[in-house]
Amino acid sequence: AATLHELGIVSRQAGDLKGAKQQLEESLPMKRSLHGDRAHREIAATLHELGNLSSDSGDLNQAKQCYNESLRMNRSLHGDRDHPDIAATLHELGAVSRKAGDLKQA
Repeated sequence: AATLHELGIVSRQAGDLKGAKQQLEESLPMKRSLHGDRAHREIAATLHELGNLSSDSGDLNQAKQCYNESLRMNRSLHGDRDHPDIAATLHELGAVSRKAGDLKQA
């Protein structure tokens, strides 16, 4: 699962969005199977990467869904404390809102 996640990141960076999507989407259910229904940082990280990929592909609704699920998991894990994973996801949610023309939400 971790290797597929990393391959997805490398594929996205190389511009292979189709390959990246396949690898990340294959990684996610493996991680969910390993960690169950509870929040886990590895699941949140893959959701965040799927959000990045969806944003790059122009699927802003899907990106927002992935980022929101990642944010919920990270907040569950870290509570109200400041944390870089929460900040990064909030930043990406703002960017998606800006791309969608929702400046108030951004």
